[in-house]
Amino acid sequence: MSGILIISGDWQSRTLLRAQLIEDKCDVRAFTSPQEAKGALAPPAAYQPALVLADLSSFGREEVETLDDLVRGLPAGVPLWIIASRGGPDEGWIELLKGPHLEKALFRPADAGELVEQIKARTKCGR
Repeated sequence: MSGILIISGDWQSRTLLRAQLIEDKCDVRAFTSPQEAKGALAPPAAYQPALVLADLSSFGREEVETLDDLVRGLPAGVPLWIIASRGGPDEGWIELLKGPHLEKALFRPADAGELVEQIKARTKCGR
């Protein structure tokens, strides 16, 4: 487990984070929705990430429930980091995701460079 799974409906954020992490030699898989990501984690592909980063800003309740289901199916110790809009409707989704995997909740605007450094430090990718 050394990869990073990014889930975001915001193609600009998703693409920027993915590109920066790949540039730093991290194994990254990026998806537009939790449903799409769930397919990558199912056999026979069975990708096992070291960290899941989800941007909740484009998610509705169904997507958040799918994300919750997705992370509960991961091995113990795989952290979930989420990005939400402070005071926005997606901030309320944090309560639904509280569990053993939720490690960090970040709020927009998040500095992409700093986020990449935190991800690299947490997963030890690129070393």
